[in-house]
Amino acid sequence: MSRFPKLSTLARSAVVALAIGGATVGMAAPVQAAPPSIDLHFGFGGGGISIGGGRYCMSDRQVRFMLRNYGYDHIRFVDRRGRVVAVRAERHRNQYIVSVDTCRARIVGVQRLHRRY
Repeated sequence: MSRFPKLSTLARSAVVALAIGGATVGMAAPVQAAPPSIDLHFGFGGGGISIGGGRYCMSDRQVRFMLRNYGYDHIRFVDRRGRVVAVRAERHRNQYIVSVDTCRARIVGVQRLHRRY
């Protein structure tokens, strides 16, 4: 007989409980739907913003830098709502409304306004 008879009984019951609990969780896991997750980050110093799913969107500063690399200057934001922002900018003495997808870092639309004299 062991020195601790209640310890062996406790250990046996713990093993049985873990086995039953593990089998129950294993069967219930595929049936349950994944809980919704929301991921929101704010970056300072040009880090940008991430909204949901770990997607990092460009900050205003990064949009200006990208448009300057494409040759635009005198950049002014017209609409900052949503993922696609509208910017009024000049290129080769012409004025444009440029639409930029900030999460994909792409220009999605360019509309020429009028020639500047």
